[in-house]
Amino acid sequence: MSLSKIKDMKKLTTLLLIIILQIGYSQSKKTFKKVIFLESTDLKDQQSSGTCWSFATTSFIETEALRLGKEKINLSPIFYVTPTYLEKAEKYVETKGKTWLDAGDLTFSVLSAYKKYGAIPQEIYTGRIKDDWQHDHVEMDNLISAMLSSVATSGYGRIKPNSWKKSLEGVLDAYLGKIPTTFTYNGKEYTPQTFAKNYVGINPDEYVEITSYSHLPFYKKSELKIPANWNNNKYLNLPIQDFEAVIENALVNGYSLAWDGDASEPNFKFKKGILELTKEEETKKVTQEWRQITFEDKSTTDDHNMHLIGKAVDSKGKIYYILKNSEGNNELGGYIYMSKNTLLLKTISLLVHKEAIPKNIQIKL
Repeated sequence: MSLSKIKDMKKLTTLLLIIILQIGYSQSKKTFKKVIFLESTDLKDQQSSGTCWSFATTSFIETEALRLGKEKINLSPIFYVTPTYLEKAEKYVETKGKTWLDAGDLTFSVLSAYKKYGAIPQEIYTGRIKDDWQHDHVEMDNLISAMLSSVATSGYGRIKPNSWKKSLEGVLDAYLGKIPTTFTYNGKEYTPQTFAKNYVGINPDEYVEITSYSHLPFYKKSELKIPANWNNNKYLNLPIQDFEAVIENALVNGYSLAWDGDASEPNFKFKKGILELTKEEETKKVTQEWRQITFEDKSTTDDHNMHLIGKAVDSKGKIYYILKNSEGNNELGGYIYMSKNTLLLKTISLLVHKEAIPKNIQIKL
């Protein structure tokens, strides 16, 4: 065989190998058909910060504003970090270091801060100081933890609130930038409070956090004992069938939901953008008892927040839910496709508008 023919054979072999690999990849890669996909805002990346709670809830607020017919707006998620840290720190010092102080938090804190302090566009307040290229709160969180641990354990009679609060504000301003009291947006001057009222326009009192656990009374609001619930917030507790009914009714009627739950299962594929249980668990029916077991044995914890905006099916008709994830890009453009069983088992709670709750469930409340 001539040298030119050998080279041609090698080229052909290489080409065939590429084609085989591409076919295998396309067959192994899941494809989804969107059934519901609500209008929302651009994905934002929390980068090296523990602020998924604020990113998810801010996205939720932006999307609620769109649902109400407001203009699309990208709000600053970091705007809510400072007031939350200040309130969380005060309770931490009052309890002598016995309450939650970590960077993580809940949707409640964003709605509370929105109600008290308002909102700011992302372009006005990025939450990064000049020349910082990304959100990186590791050093800041460590400094705050060390400082407040010292304050909280220094002895009640020696605590100087004016001193430590100013010190904490100084740390937050140094790492996140000082929050403007007034700003101009689209030619108009606003304060954060007037911007929230006149531009964003949502009412934080119209939202409810729902959960589903049998150790709490159903159809009533109760405190859910999870570490991040430092402010003793109350959740509306629903049986699992009603919990699922709220999710479905919300999406069908154009309401998104802010998700809080467990995203740390070893088989979860965040890079691929797919969250599923094990093959065996995916074939089972998720029951109230199963949810309760995983909550009590702590195999389900609230370690992540995302924003639920849609529903999809794969090529076999299996149901998935579409969530915006603030933990960077993946093979699905930053979105997460979560199987129905994963959603029903691994969700701690969901934030949703009260009107998204079906009437037959509202009657029972």
